Amino acid sequence: ISQGSTLASRTLSQRTMVSMVHLAVWAAPTLLAAHRASAELIRGISYGPPPLRSMDEGWMPQDDWFSNEAVPLWGRSGRGDLHVMKQLGANMVRLYGNNPENDHTNFLDEALEQGISVSAGMSDYPYYQMWGNCISTDMNCFTQVKPLYAQNLRNGFLRPDGTYHPALKYMNILNEPDLKVPAGADTGGPEGPVKMARALLSAMDAMLDAEMEAGVTGPLINFTATFSYAICSACSTFNSQPALGQMAQLHDAMHHPENYGYTPKHDITAAYQARFTHSFNTASPATSIQNEFLPLYTANFPTTPLYIGEYHRVGANQVEDVGLVLSAA
Repeated sequence: ISQGSTLASRTLSQRTMVSMVHLAVWAAPTLLAAHRASAELIRGISYGPPPLRSMDEGWMPQDDWFSNEAVPLWGRSGRGDLHVMKQLGANMVRLYGNNPENDHTNFLDEALEQGISVSAGMSDYPYYQMWGNCISTDMNCFTQVKPLYAQNLRNGFLRPDGTYHPALKYMNILNEPDLKVPAGADTGGPEGPVKMARALLSAMDAMLDAEMEAGVTGPLINFTATFSYAICSACSTFNSQPALGQMAQLHDAMHHPENYGYTPKHDITAAYQARFTHSFNTASPATSIQNEFLPLYTANFPTTPLYIGEYHRVGANQVEDVGLVLSAA
């Protein structure tokens, strides 16, 4: 099964830093009773190490780089990428491809041993790649996402006692959904952002349902949806600022799912308020983020944590620019 696009992958030398405005740590006896804890700065690396220098060199059946098949890359018996990340000063690794049929226990164990938190993600597969994907159900992704996340829970995300693996901190519902579900949601008509929000609503609801059926207990992870840094001119608010329109649209949907054509099985509003972290990818300079984004974000989402999922200002002095963006966190 090919679950996830290798187009999002990068070689080790091209990994990008992730800076955090806030990191929320969750601990709760039930799925919706999580509480916010102290903020922590995250310095992360986005990890997708295909052994190809270009997409023209070959084809890979999947891009699940935290599976056992990739041990020669991240494991101590091979290249030791997780150890290298730790030596570079990283405290989190962000992942892309995810085949739920693969067991991820060994990667999570090694990350924990290295003192590195893990931000995993659902691949693109259920959204527009599989037969009977979300597009075929008008962006209601519940039935596509739930069985896949249930497999993730069985294959390493949960420990035998029903608690989340302590290395796992985040689950990305979808990377850059505003560019995918549907394609062009940022720039088309007003129905685009509504469908995008419905896809994320239903997918998160499906993950909550999988948690409930698995009997998840103990400290809980956060969910996120990593938007692009595009301006969403089709969004109902913030339609001239990067990324904020998408976040505001999702925020509204999480509080008023009935307006988005979806009836959740779980209290999606409470889950969003307790367990959601906003995130975005960007190639913009630190000064742009400081001036265009952060003041409006902190004013409008004062209690919702935020991280930058990909940070890679092309052609710039990376050391200088990463320092600037970390200082703003």
